[in-house]
Amino acid sequence: MALNEKQEREKFKLRIAGVSLGTHRYSMTCNKTFFELTELSELQDGVVNVQIEMENSEKMLILDFNFEGTVFTPCDRCLDLLSLKLNFSEQLIVKLVADSKLYQNEDNIWYIDENEYELDIFHFVYESICLALPMQKVHADDENGNSTCNSDILERINALSAKETSIDPRWEALQHIKDLNH
Repeated sequence: MALNEKQEREKFKLRIAGVSLGTHRYSMTCNKTFFELTELSELQDGVVNVQIEMENSEKMLILDFNFEGTVFTPCDRCLDLLSLKLNFSEQLIVKLVADSKLYQNEDNIWYIDENEYELDIFHFVYESICLALPMQKVHADDENGNSTCNSDILERINALSAKETSIDPRWEALQHIKDLNH
């Protein structure tokens, strides 16, 4: 791992040992380096500011995350880069226990050893951003309802779709036989 990558990952480790009880605030930014560290990421670039408010109590941490920014990902239709704005919140509850192996983490509830020095939230932040993305990532239509995707790619897709709509004569004959039986 390169030094720059290691430094980027370190930004997402929150020190919890010796931190006083009460509320603490953290701020971090997910940038191009952050998204490059997630090797299988469909997100290619972006800037997402993450504000964290951590409530530290005796045996539990409650982390409230606020995400705001823009990410860039390929359009599902034309593969051109698409800009998506994000603005959402998440919560993570971390329970400090004597033996974390006795518990199983859930989506937003983690169990960690009470003697743990720091909390690595890198993957939680990444997964939260990914889950906030729409299921279908395509360029928005213009005011007339026309796609704003790459027109050259759309023409190729339409040409290929037209070829696929012609039915093989053998299948057409079988369909005709099926229709006669009903």
